[in-house]
Amino acid sequence: MKLRFTLAILCGALGVLPLTLGCKDSPPRSNQSEVPAQQTQSRRGNSAILLETISSALNALPEEIVLELAPPRPILDDSKSTDGKEVLATCNVTPAVPDGPFNYLEVPQGNVDFRKLGVRAGDIVRYYVAADEESSEFGIRKETYLELPVRRLDSVKPATALIVEVGLNGMVPTPERIEIWRFSDKRMNEIRVRLTRYIKQRRPAIHWEPSPDESALALLLDRLNQWLRNTPSGETGWQADPLLSGLPEHIRSSEFLTPFVSAEAMEHESFQPFESRELQQAIWMRDISAWAKSGGLTDLEVASALFDWTVRNIQLDDAGGPQVVFRPWQALMYGHGTVEQRAWVFAELCRQQHINVVLLGFGEPSDESDEAATRDLLPALLSDGQLYLFDSRLGLPIPGNGNSGVATLAEIVANPSWLESLSTEEVKYPIAVEDLSSVKAYLVAAPLQLSRRASLLQNGLEGDNFVVLSVESRNLATELEKNEHVSSVQLWPRPWEALLEEQSINSTDRLAAAQRFLVFAQRPRLWKARVLHFQGTKEVPFQQRNNPLAEPKRGHVEAIKLYQDRHIRPPDAQLDKLDPGQQGLYRRAKGDASYWLGLLSYDRGNFEIAVDWLGRRTLEAEPAGDWASGARYNLARTYEKLGKIDEAIHLLQADNSPQRHGNLLRARTLQQSAGSEDEPSEESESP
Repeated sequence: MKLRFTLAILCGALGVLPLTLGCKDSPPRSNQSEVPAQQTQSRRGNSAILLETISSALNALPEEIVLELAPPRPILDDSKSTDGKEVLATCNVTPAVPDGPFNYLEVPQGNVDFRKLGVRAGDIVRYYVAADEESSEFGIRKETYLELPVRRLDSVKPATALIVEVGLNGMVPTPERIEIWRFSDKRMNEIRVRLTRYIKQRRPAIHWEPSPDESALALLLDRLNQWLRNTPSGETGWQADPLLSGLPEHIRSSEFLTPFVSAEAMEHESFQPFESRELQQAIWMRDISAWAKSGGLTDLEVASALFDWTVRNIQLDDAGGPQVVFRPWQALMYGHGTVEQRAWVFAELCRQQHINVVLLGFGEPSDESDEAATRDLLPALLSDGQLYLFDSRLGLPIPGNGNSGVATLAEIVANPSWLESLSTEEVKYPIAVEDLSSVKAYLVAAPLQLSRRASLLQNGLEGDNFVVLSVESRNLATELEKNEHVSSVQLWPRPWEALLEEQSINSTDRLAAAQRFLVFAQRPRLWKARVLHFQGTKEVPFQQRNNPLAEPKRGHVEAIKLYQDRHIRPPDAQLDKLDPGQQGLYRRAKGDASYWLGLLSYDRGNFEIAVDWLGRRTLEAEPAGDWASGARYNLARTYEKLGKIDEAIHLLQADNSPQRHGNLLRARTLQQSAGSEDEPSEESESP
């Protein structure tokens, strides 16, 4: 504001100057036009400086992760009561406020003195109450505790009664156990308060995650919008995407989505807080795609490698479980996703390699209940006019002639019997011959990628700092419309629907999402390890190669160190000493690290080491754990690399995950390739 006020005074003074001097010597009229030109030049200079700062900040986010957190300590537990027994409290309304909330905790046994213990505002009461269905609104679950921030001690009974910030949905007449904890580190307390606010109030609904790098993202957002304000308008040929008008009515009519749909908003809106995470997502996608393409040269080779990486690293989940993943960055960080989210990640990875991947829908539904209306979309690589088909649910490309290679849409239309090879004795492949007569192409683009601000930012990035942020769909749509097998082209609505779903997430899913993210919030080294895992190895940037102090970034090496850090993977004997609540979080972090070490070892070609992490330390340690299906599949893939085909087949056939259909197909292909006679192939004739 100060800068703009100064400029306003300066402009006013310059405007008055010709009038003051006009009686003696009138200056040329052109001097009046120099003022906006000078302002524009100044703004361009400021914009260039800010842009350089922004591009450096985007690429330095892993270095801005805050690692140090102080753990909470108990102020009151059984050992600190006056008689060494459990402290039990009832919950009722505050006596002085009979119409108030149920936020008054009292210890009728009197075996505590809150004053002597120094209990104060901001401390956390763990109230071990059993929950009913309605209580889930407050984040309570059966066989656990509710965390309630202390507001103050009761003025009448300060030794045995206190008032908490949040009221329960009813009184608790039977005394239940309480503990009081203090988060000695301000950051730890902030994390707790923010997660509690999200669970109970859904505030904010999007971009609520207290990540270890959020301070850097907030600063980045501020600089982005400052840069945007300093960027003169009219310097780009950007136009709103005409396909926006073809989005479904429920998206176009949503008040919440107006800033992400209307052409005017897409042109003039500033960067939104959650979009800083999407810029970070683009950096992750760029870095992953650079090393995961595995030396591929052609579009098909690169896309096949990136699809394979996606399948191995995004464990397939049923769509009916708790919804904690909505956007690609979450699928990457958590390593979980649905069929659609796998396809989305694959498309974004390919985008960073300047490869176009679209989604194809098959069949013309007769009504909303028709199978074709809910059938999975197939990601398809568009290269040299051909659409190469992949299947995110199977985790396989659609095989071409002779059950090899990657089939194109044209080949499948000409040879529909090839689809029959994708059926097993258990499951029939859902796309039938008649579905090939109607194929819709969906372009993958998030709202930010269609905006003017993303286009401006991308155009300003160069060299090693370049990252694809913007989508220009017109040429892609035109090419697809020329394909004789494609009946229509439109934007994929899922990115907008994901925002709607995240904005209206229910309390049960909010609790699950907060619990999942708490692992990263309280174990920031795990977050940093994950980010460095994505980064991979990066050589010294060209512009720094004459700097003797410049060093390459060894992301994978550093990630391995952090995954094995004692803060992430402490000995089980040490974990056994923790309270059950802490144990769950720490064991989750340890299990995550073990699994991701297995995946990283595979990508680095250390297959024997990968077997140990995926097998003994993950699958055997937790046979029914969160990573069981991913560990089983990736262990099978590792055995393939080691030539242990029988072991790989056994694991694939024993799988019962959402990817079972594809795993059975892979096992069958391995049997055929190895000439195994354990079971006859489905194509063989009966004797």
